[in-house]
Amino acid sequence: MTEKQTILAAIKNVPSLPSVVIKLRKYLNDPDVSFDELAKVIQVDPGLTANILQLANSAYFGWTRTIKTVQEAITRLGTNRVFQMVLCMSVAPLVRKPIRGYDTDAEGLWEHSIAVGICAEQLALALKLKDMDAAFTAGLLHDMGKVVMGTFVEVDDEPIKEIMHSDGLSFNEAEQMVMGIDHAEVAGELLKVWNLPNDVVEAARWHHCPSQASAEHQQLVDLVHLADVLCINVGWGMGSDGLQYRLDENASQRLGVGSGVAEDVILKVMMGMDDLKDMFNPSTEGEPNGVKHSTR
Repeated sequence: MTEKQTILAAIKNVPSLPSVVIKLRKYLNDPDVSFDELAKVIQVDPGLTANILQLANSAYFGWTRTIKTVQEAITRLGTNRVFQMVLCMSVAPLVRKPIRGYDTDAEGLWEHSIAVGICAEQLALALKLKDMDAAFTAGLLHDMGKVVMGTFVEVDDEPIKEIMHSDGLSFNEAEQMVMGIDHAEVAGELLKVWNLPNDVVEAARWHHCPSQASAEHQQLVDLVHLADVLCINVGWGMGSDGLQYRLDENASQRLGVGSGVAEDVILKVMMGMDDLKDMFNPSTEGEPNGVKHSTR
């Protein structure tokens, strides 16, 4: 078995998304579903309910009147936003731990994931892009491949760094050269296993090489790529691979992003990070406030 095949096989060791995420996504695709039905799915879990209400009342979402019920949170925030919150709670225990090989501490990858999610969403709003409801989700999940790749990268750390510096490659290019696969491709494969939408899968798969994405999902891939680079440059969650990636200027040109837009977006991300990054704290090691992961 090649190293690439071994890495891809390791994806099966990552827990499946919790059943509540799967149910909510199914309901999101049903135009006739009622808010009461959605609320019932959430309310069976007291920890999940508490987190939803905490988030719904956070400054980032801008509501001045206190939201007291899950139904009201869904009404005010919308079903897509509630799904994003539940997804955050579900991936938190997978991401909020040290990632060996990338030299990130327990908060490093989490901070970066949250920052890129907020940044992609804020870029979409600033640029008035349509049909970008998946921006936050795609940004949040873009680096999930590192959860799988960490131990493998640790073993190949020296060859990766050596070829990166000797050949002038980016970190993901050096991963590809040494291991036959990089963390972006692994992220795409993991999100496929999780049965997430194709645009979210493709944003993860091509977030370092956006010009290789399909035309159908180009805009979302460009958003996540640019958000990733902006957040790395600010310093959110940098590990040993930080600043070892390249900006695809074609992505910036396709989106029409100027320096003024980027500066305004970063300020909004800073405000969002202050409000959101410390949420979703696991109540016990490995499980976020009662959201239980499935096992295969």
